[in-house]
Parts: sequence; C-alpha cells; structure tokens
Amino acid sequence: MSQADVTRKEPYMKYYSPEEINKMCLQVADLLSKGKRNEASMLLKEIPLLPKSAKIMKEMFGCKHVIESGYNLIEAVEEFGHEWLKQ
Repeated sequence: MSQADVTRKEPYMKYYSPEEINKMCLQVADLLSKGKRNEASMLLKEIPLLPKSAKIMKEMFGCKHVIESGYNLIEAVEEFGHEWLKQ
C-alpha cells in the first residue's frame, strides 16, 4: 500500500517559503501540461491550503475529512489555532 493510500489521522503541516511555493506552483503547471495529473495533484496538496479554503472544506465536510484530505494545513492552523481541527 502506498503512502497516498493510507488514511491520514493527523493533519499534514509543513512550512514552505514563498519562493518554494512559487516553484511548486510552476512544477504543478508543468506536470499538468505534460498530462501528469496524479503527480500534479500530489504536489498540489503540498502547497499550503489557504485558510479560507480550509474553513470552507471543514464547514462542508467536517474536521475528519479536512485532516484525511492530505492537504497542507499549516496556514489554516496558524490562523485558526490547532484546536480548530478538533471542533
């Protein structure tokens, strides 16, 4: 079973500098232009999800889904606090 197939039980949080995020966005665009959707999707999850987007996802699907989604939640947790994912 690949790591992508494992259900995440803890939120994924990793800091990236603005320069790193910009580079990752360009890599996503390059992968998409080459038809590599799965690789692009995996890399896209590494880019921190905007707090507003994370909040909307939580409102629509709940905390468990937000955590299990595999998206990088560092910016949302920085804005709302770690307890936000437990409510």
